[in-house]
Amino acid sequence: MSKVLTKQVQNKISRYFLKLEGQLTKPEARCIREMTTGILKTGTVLVNKIATGICDTISLSQTTKRFRNHYNKKDFFMKLFRGHMNSVKSKICHGDYILFDGSDIQKKYAKMMDGLDYVKDGDKGTIGLGYWLMNVVHFSKDQEMTPLYNKLYSFDHGAKSENKEVLEAMGEVGAIINKDVTTIFDRGMDRPICRDFIIANEGNFNLRLKKTTKLMYKGEEMAVNKISQKVPLFMKLTATRIQKSKKRQLVYECGAIKVQYQIKGKMHDLWLVVTKRANGGYCWLLTRSPKDSIVEVIKEAFTAYGFRWKIEEYHRHIKECYNLEDIQIKTFEGLQSMLAILTIAMSIIYSSLSSLHTRLLLESGVKTLNKERMYELRNFIYYKISTIIKVLLANMTPRAFLPQSDPSPNDGQLSLLLNFEN
Repeated sequence: MSKVLTKQVQNKISRYFLKLEGQLTKPEARCIREMTTGILKTGTVLVNKIATGICDTISLSQTTKRFRNHYNKKDFFMKLFRGHMNSVKSKICHGDYILFDGSDIQKKYAKMMDGLDYVKDGDKGTIGLGYWLMNVVHFSKDQEMTPLYNKLYSFDHGAKSENKEVLEAMGEVGAIINKDVTTIFDRGMDRPICRDFIIANEGNFNLRLKKTTKLMYKGEEMAVNKISQKVPLFMKLTATRIQKSKKRQLVYECGAIKVQYQIKGKMHDLWLVVTKRANGGYCWLLTRSPKDSIVEVIKEAFTAYGFRWKIEEYHRHIKECYNLEDIQIKTFEGLQSMLAILTIAMSIIYSSLSSLHTRLLLESGVKTLNKERMYELRNFIYYKISTIIKVLLANMTPRAFLPQSDPSPNDGQLSLLLNFEN
């Protein structure tokens, strides 16, 4: 195991905490540093196991009580999310992508947890007890991924509707990020309230439509499945999908036309991008694009919506590797705060350590590559990275990540020599 690589991981994590802890009080900062370290080391969101993983000098019950005193604070989760987004906003550039997606947590056997509601399991299509989630993830042009916001909500605790949660998430993220990014939404967001808000916001966006959604085309209101019959699919684009260690090339026929959408009497000029896979159905993407030519508009929409599968894989990752659905906190505020802390831990895995990902896979000494082929370095590697980080941090305590401010580039020697003042 490389000691140099372990030290570099330690430094990257410490730098993140240095940025985050400026947004928190000292006791709060210590709690978050310890709980984040515990999650990375143990791979779980169970508070007792997190407390065991940090190797504190006091009793386990005292450690968990100290954690509870913080994560049960009212609106503490929002303070964490705002602090986190302020810490990572420098990574977000003009022209990047931010994807909004709804999901769920299933709690099949839970009875006493606060705020339980009947939710639809997105994987199985069944209805059961659990919670709703609103996920927001940033993607750079280089496809680096940064989890920004994972809010758990319940209609027993103030949530009015999924529409309202989407609009609140867009407002929270937009107020802090304040960059010219392209927002991406799946067809679950193709509802009049959300659709009108997204379009009226005037920013660049990419929204997958349902076939019955109506747009204005040549002065006539038509459903998109009717409009798409008039769109020439003149362009072919290829997407690569890896399933069971095998590559599959998927070819899509694409086209686009200009359409309009009316909100309160005002017409908005947009593009409708239509894609169709061989022997498959249509996909309709409504977009306001930073590009001008039709070819570039199609490529931009195709690339942007291609990030959609990664957020599904992200949610599967935190469920499987960090046992998200095993979470056991009675208070709803505590559940929201724990999800915020997990988001911070995932941001470290996905973004803060991104420059070390290839070296971690090749030089850490932890065997995670099945066949040692190049595609294993480019696929969804975060399951492997999580395993490696657990091993590298196994013998570390949270004190190893105490933030150290960067030394001043001016040590004063030149100033003394030339008799200058700093």
